[in-house]
Amino acid sequence: MKTHIEINAMNLLNNLRLFKESTNKKLMFVVKANAYGHGLKEIIEITKTSPLVEQYAVDSLPEALLIASLQPKKPILVLGWTDQDELEELIAHGFETTVPSAEHLRWVKNISKKLKRKALIHLKIETGTNRLGLAPEKAISLLQGINEQNIEIRGIYSHFANVEDTSDPAFARKQMALFNSVLPYLPSSRILKHFSSSASTLLFPETFFDIVRIGISAYGYWPSRQTHALYLEKNKKTMSLEPVLSWFSNVAQIKEVKKGAAIGYGLTYKTFNKARIAVVPLGYYDGYDRKLSNVSQVLIHGVKAPVRGRICMNMFMVEVTHIKNVKVGDRVTILGSENAEKVDADMLAEWSGTINYEILARINPFIPRFVV
Repeated sequence: MKTHIEINAMNLLNNLRLFKESTNKKLMFVVKANAYGHGLKEIIEITKTSPLVEQYAVDSLPEALLIASLQPKKPILVLGWTDQDELEELIAHGFETTVPSAEHLRWVKNISKKLKRKALIHLKIETGTNRLGLAPEKAISLLQGINEQNIEIRGIYSHFANVEDTSDPAFARKQMALFNSVLPYLPSSRILKHFSSSASTLLFPETFFDIVRIGISAYGYWPSRQTHALYLEKNKKTMSLEPVLSWFSNVAQIKEVKKGAAIGYGLTYKTFNKARIAVVPLGYYDGYDRKLSNVSQVLIHGVKAPVRGRICMNMFMVEVTHIKNVKVGDRVTILGSENAEKVDADMLAEWSGTINYEILARINPFIPRFVV
């Protein structure tokens, strides 16, 4: 097969189990952005009957509709922005929706009355990211005025702005204080309170509340090096998170090139000696970032092969001079491990100047995915 992805079901369930056991809380599994690039359909198929997952969280209506077609029983929260047309369909299907503003709440009220159907809402409190969200004082005012028969407040939540990229929790504590200032005004103790992301779930038990939202770490990655370092400092041992996704292609062609030969667009790499170059049929359209040009590595026969030249739209080249018996059709590991070597999303992120989230989430959804 030209290029494909393998999703390790056991690793995913084990990662979720670690969070369930360490928190003793309900888990809201964040599967937005095509399940962080892993494949929404495949991830839901693995977890839909698992008692580890209490609820799913997505960004958009299409994601919620897909999950509902596969698992109609578990609640689904749409975290992202929805316009009035989408909101009507969302409420009609019984999904839970984020309310980030007074205007949005008015839409919800009008649509729920029109449909004669109860709208299930989560109030999003602005505590420091300055994205979607209600200021605490505005949220308190709205809470005191929500007495609509067709609206049910299912949850209230916020999101940390600076808990991953720092070892100083001062700003996170300020956010928590703002969030806590709203909670006394909740009309019911049954309303789910949630704030914790992967990073805060790993580091700060006081952020757990009623349910924890687990995203990147369910897929086997630490949110950041700082998070991992602080976790080790607090616990003296690591948590055994295992990557869920492996990404493979194969060798499409092998070329023998002379010393001084240019490789790829822009002539950005020239060989220092005679070399063997393998062409890999995968490129930036597939999610293999152009910034990986001349810096990244793949695995062939369990040996690291460096990228030579610029990443193209649908292919790139690697040097295999030092690897014996490479032939057309041999497997190329883009993300994964082989023998004692590995290439993971953290490494690709470092080489391309980004974060592991982006490496995973931008993998082309059309690449075939298989659960193993």
